[in-house]
Amino acid sequence: MDLIIGGYAQNKVEYAKNEYSGAFLYENLDINRIIANLKQEDSAKNIIINNLHLVIKELLSGGMNSEEVWQEIRKRMLKLEEHGLNLVLISDEIGGGIVPMDGFDREWREVTGRILCRLAEQAQKVVRIVMGLPQIIKG
Repeated sequence: MDLIIGGYAQNKVEYAKNEYSGAFLYENLDINRIIANLKQEDSAKNIIINNLHLVIKELLSGGMNSEEVWQEIRKRMLKLEEHGLNLVLISDEIGGGIVPMDGFDREWREVTGRILCRLAEQAQKVVRIVMGLPQIIKG
C-alpha cells in the first residue's frame, strides 16, 4: 500500500495517475463496487482510492468512534488486498490552518490525522504533494 497526502487542489490525483500508469481510480473506499468491477486480469493491479479523508468523515458521521473507523478502513483494505490489488490511498491533509469551531469537524480532523499516521507506518511509500511537486517521505 502506498499513501499520497497533500492539501486541497495540489494535483495528488494527477500525480498518482502518472506514477501508477494504468491504475483504476475510485473516489471512495466502496469495496463492493471495486470488487464488482474487477476482471480476472485486474488482479495485482494498482487501485487508486481518492478522498480517504471523506471516507473517514462518513464513518464518523455514522456514529463510529476513532478505533472503529480505523478497524473498518483496515477491514476494507485487507479485503481488497486479498484480491491481489495494490492500494494507493489519497487523502487531503486537513490538519493545518485554523482549528474548526465545530466539535465534529475538530474530531474528524484529529481522527484523520491519527489514521494517516497509522497508514504511513504500514505504507511502503508515502508521498506528500505540494504545488504539484512530490516530496518522498518514505520509500
